Amino acid sequence: MNAAAESPPRPATQGYFASHWRSLDYFNLYRLTLAMALVFTSVLFGASDMFSEGSGERFQAYAYAYLVAAALFVLGIRARWPGFQVQLTAHIIADIIFTMLLMGTSPRLADGMGLLLVVSIASGGLVGSGRLTLLYASIASIALLLQHGLSVLGNSSGSSSYFQVGLLCTGYFAIGWLAHTLTQRALRSETLAQQQAEELALLNRINALAIENSPDGLLAVRGDGVVRHASPRALTLLGVSTPVVPGVTRLEACSPELAQLSRQLSPNITPTLNAPNGPLRVRCIPLATADGSRVLVLEDQSQAAQAAQRLKLAALGRLTANIAHEIRNPLSAISHAAQLLSEESHDATQTKLTGIIENNARRLDRLVEEVLTLNRRDRLNPTSINNLTLAPLIAELRQAEGIPEEVVAVSLPESLHFQFDPDHLRQILWNLLRNAWHVCSKNAGSIQIRLHKQGDQAQLEILDDGPGVPPEHQGKLFEPFFTTDAQGTGLGLFLARELAEANHAVLAYMPGLGGAHFRLSLYGSE
Repeated sequence: MNAAAESPPRPATQGYFASHWRSLDYFNLYRLTLAMALVFTSVLFGASDMFSEGSGERFQAYAYAYLVAAALFVLGIRARWPGFQVQLTAHIIADIIFTMLLMGTSPRLADGMGLLLVVSIASGGLVGSGRLTLLYASIASIALLLQHGLSVLGNSSGSSSYFQVGLLCTGYFAIGWLAHTLTQRALRSETLAQQQAEELALLNRINALAIENSPDGLLAVRGDGVVRHASPRALTLLGVSTPVVPGVTRLEACSPELAQLSRQLSPNITPTLNAPNGPLRVRCIPLATADGSRVLVLEDQSQAAQAAQRLKLAALGRLTANIAHEIRNPLSAISHAAQLLSEESHDATQTKLTGIIENNARRLDRLVEEVLTLNRRDRLNPTSINNLTLAPLIAELRQAEGIPEEVVAVSLPESLHFQFDPDHLRQILWNLLRNAWHVCSKNAGSIQIRLHKQGDQAQLEILDDGPGVPPEHQGKLFEPFFTTDAQGTGLGLFLARELAEANHAVLAYMPGLGGAHFRLSLYGSE
């Protein structure tokens, strides 16, 4: 690697861009070239009749001094010191001084040498963004008039040439004013272009963030099936693990099913694609480009269904929260009246009827309690749970359900603990333990509760030796109001999963192990 690549870029001076310093560097390169040309001219024609006696040596000395000054200017530009405007002014003043000195050595070269200042003034205006351009023209004009006046006094030039000098000074001002005008216009264009570039870059960043954080997957595909862009969400929904190279990878390599489906898509057709991670709704948005590019929007149907389900449950929760107290008051009166009737009556039929009333009243009360608990799922008060708190809780729930001690086999390591809301954990374990008791064989060890660590999380498992859940019902286990028990409310498992998610845990049914097997995955365990 060369030294230029290894050295860090020099910062631009305050008020000037790096392009200004590059322009000053190019301007000084012209000066170096001019100085070398003058040195070559002095060596080649120094002894000719172009110069008077002794003038050729002075011309050569001035040319060498001009070359040395141009070389020193290179060091100042590289060091960025002194400031940009100071260096530019020093460059122009040096050009004026050395040009005047060189003009004084030969009257035959005076007219041609004066034209060299036109380049310096114009370059100073363009490089310096139009600042001090008229000042440079004024200094050059004054210096030219002084030099010509000295030449007239020394009888080297005639007074009739003042008209030519005046035209040259007028040219200095005209070139300076033109350079100033063009530079100001270029600066306005540069400022506008920079503002538009910044706005475009900001818009690109906003678009990138919006695409990366969008719940939908986005695929930009050309008409020939080549992927132009694929968002990370789209690759996740399609289950693509291989890298996608924009402009190279074809859609068939990512998802052959989607590639086949995309040939039939139109803005009015939104079919469903069965992807590895779930059903996807596919929408096509044409981009109206020459290559037939279009954007494929992949919407996760499972998330949409869950969102709709949550909206319905939220509405249900608000409704039940408002009428819960109104329901409980007459329900308590019905239960109390049924108890009084059962105490006073000795008729078997009447006793049966009062029992039916009491059972249904308890069922309604449990339904109201579960719905109210669902509304309170976001009220968290997490504490540390370990075997010393979990074992008494299991024993309390077992006694409340009338489950014999030998039926429940508990395995809780002493060193493992996790964070969880105790009321939520009680509700989850009560639902799972009650369901397990209803379906198990009720023998010793028919229900197993064990806690162990798997990777960075703790897993609390509840198993029973019952018939298990039929495959056709496993996908509906956690849906609200789904139940196979005539006396159930259908909210128990749904409520358990909601409470688990509120505590950043995951409740899942593990099929294929014989009997019902539920696993509560707990994060933040130690």
